[in-house]
Amino acid sequence: MGHWIAVTDDDVLNLKAAEKILTANGYTVSSLASGEALLEFLRSNTPDLILLDVHMPGIDGFETLKKVQAMRNGANIPVIFLTADIDADTETKALISGAKDFISKPFVASVLLVRVRNTIALQRLQSDLKAEVRLKTAEAFKEHERNERLSMQVVKTLAGAIDAKDAYTNGHSERVAEYSREIARRAGYTERAQEEIYMMGLLHDVGKIGVPDTVINKPSKLTEEEYGVIKTHPMVGFGILKNITEMPKLAIGARWHHERFDGKGYPDGLIGPDIPEEARIIAVADAYDAMSSRRSYHSVFAQEFVKGELLRGKGTQFDPTFADIMLSMIDEDPEYKMRENYEPDAEGSESGNANVFSDSKDEAVFTFLSMLDAGGINTAIGLRYCMNDVDFYCEMLKEFTSSSEDREAALSTYFESGDMSKYRVYVHSLKSASKTIGASVLSKKAEMMENAIKNTNAEYIESNHDDLIISMHTTVGGILMATAMYEGSLEE
Repeated sequence: MGHWIAVTDDDVLNLKAAEKILTANGYTVSSLASGEALLEFLRSNTPDLILLDVHMPGIDGFETLKKVQAMRNGANIPVIFLTADIDADTETKALISGAKDFISKPFVASVLLVRVRNTIALQRLQSDLKAEVRLKTAEAFKEHERNERLSMQVVKTLAGAIDAKDAYTNGHSERVAEYSREIARRAGYTERAQEEIYMMGLLHDVGKIGVPDTVINKPSKLTEEEYGVIKTHPMVGFGILKNITEMPKLAIGARWHHERFDGKGYPDGLIGPDIPEEARIIAVADAYDAMSSRRSYHSVFAQEFVKGELLRGKGTQFDPTFADIMLSMIDEDPEYKMRENYEPDAEGSESGNANVFSDSKDEAVFTFLSMLDAGGINTAIGLRYCMNDVDFYCEMLKEFTSSSEDREAALSTYFESGDMSKYRVYVHSLKSASKTIGASVLSKKAEMMENAIKNTNAEYIESNHDDLIISMHTTVGGILMATAMYEGSLEE
């Protein structure tokens, strides 16, 4: 791939995990331990992407991003925020500040790689894509007969570019186009009309060019404001396509594919036959593909569920004639081939030790993991975040224990001085690091302490600081014993 990524995080475990995952997939990585170090680095370097931790000693991620954006070479470098926070306020603040995306820690390799790849690819595409759509589509239709095949290639390329904005909708536009064409065929449309609706289906989501990637790819519930942004894409698409005079119907699917048969859709609230037929067809195809493919907020739904939703929406959300045609297509597909094909990724799988090791004779590894499990470490989680690489997992565990004294010293110092701002930074770091290795109990205690700091619950902090330190000692002790025995058995 050859792309250069600057990873900035005050926690060594997170730096090592990111570097391991990214370098293994062909990226060049520069690891930096603070916001100040990143700013100094950018004075003479311009990476393709910055991964930036939110909570760090010194200047935090938000202040660092502000300074990066003010730099001559920093303004055009995309930034993805990294944090173990799961609250909506942090996520909203990150998106408003100008970050391109948001990745939770500990890292899941597949998620990290998809977000990095898409952000780098789309950074080059996004700024001029609206102009590119107008230009290439106009060129494609200038001489219809001579450029017919070329126009289809251009439209498909643009449809692919639109789908690429969402990591979970690869091929969505083409599937919607194919389903729409088949519905039109069964409804008696001419071959020419079928091809027109196919192209309308390919470009129905072209307006998403104007929607930020972070909103499109957000895995949690959208805010009212974010949903409002999403709802602008039909009119944006209409604006892009309406001036293509050689094929004026192209804009129909873009503008009205979210109208409902009962008049409760958008953007115009059209009712029943007032909605153009082509848009009514695309609406059914679009809804079907949304349910039969993976999204950031759900997996592929069972075929019976999809069928039930179409039946429930017939006559309210969907034109009953076209809904019935889609239902007949489902009935003719008992093997459920009419759907997105995918393999579950690491985030969606629950890998256990039995799946990681095929050699049952590997007694040393079995003993090592069993000791960790007995000590309260969830090795299935830890191995998942370490890409099922036992040696790398062992390295991360050792890194966790080697940094524990400094971490404890910092926590004790800021607790005794009452500096809760800095205390929170180290509690947050402990939460993230312990979650990475699978120390779920310790991570939960750190998270509760962090919440208490945010809520200025001094009584809870006072009562639970010592327990947090003891829990860290217990975790570190168990890891040291297990790793020592494991490495000793390997030497034998």
